[in-house]
This record gives sequence, C-alpha cells and structure tokens, in this order.
Amino acid sequence: MALNGLYIKGTSKTPDIDFSPGLLKISGRSIPEDSISFYKPVLQWLELYLNKPEKLTKVVFKIEYVNSGSNRFLYSMLNMINDKYHEGVNIAISWFFESDDDTIKNLGDDLQALVDIPFSMMEY
Repeated sequence: MALNGLYIKGTSKTPDIDFSPGLLKISGRSIPEDSISFYKPVLQWLELYLNKPEKLTKVVFKIEYVNSGSNRFLYSMLNMINDKYHEGVNIAISWFFESDDDTIKNLGDDLQALVDIPFSMMEY
C-alpha cells in the first residue's frame, strides 16, 4: 500500500506541512495554541513513512519562528529520522534561515548537534 502525502496549510500560527514520500517540508511560523494536537498527525504520518522510506529522503526546514512547545516536536521528528539514518537510510536535511536571523540559525545548529544526520545550513 502506497502512503499518500500529508499536507497541512500553514496559518499565522502554524507551519505549512508538505510531506510526500521522499520529501518532507516544514515552513513558516510554529506557535500553535496546542502543539500536541497540531503535531500528532505529523508524527503519525512520519512514523508510517519511516516504516518503508524512499531510498533518499530530503527534509527541508524553512522556519521563520518557533516556540518552545514546537521545538520539542521538531526534536522528536529529528530523533525518529535519526534512528532510520542509523539503519542505513539515506537522509539529507536542509535548514534554511534568513541571513540576519541568528535565533533560527542557532536553533538549526542546536538541532544539528543532537543528531548524526548531515545538515546543510542554507542562508538566504
């Protein structure tokens, strides 16, 4: 059975989630009122996908702002992906940040330090 993609349109408080097999993109602001409710279907989809991932999975983060509740879920996602990386799945992460946004750049650096997956830090 092929896994369908997951698309959740972003709002002023929640990020755009655009997941399809082989390409996982998160962009925008992540300050949901209820992080658990927002991220639960995202983590469920990711878990299903990681049971039978593509040969190469690209993960793209282009986050403008994130609150501490969302940070926990970003880390959970990266942890799940990192486990697959250790099983030999080819994974590439791109972390985009604006050239004058040290907060988002530092968050990318912090998350990168917690996993073994190669990160591409992409300034724009």
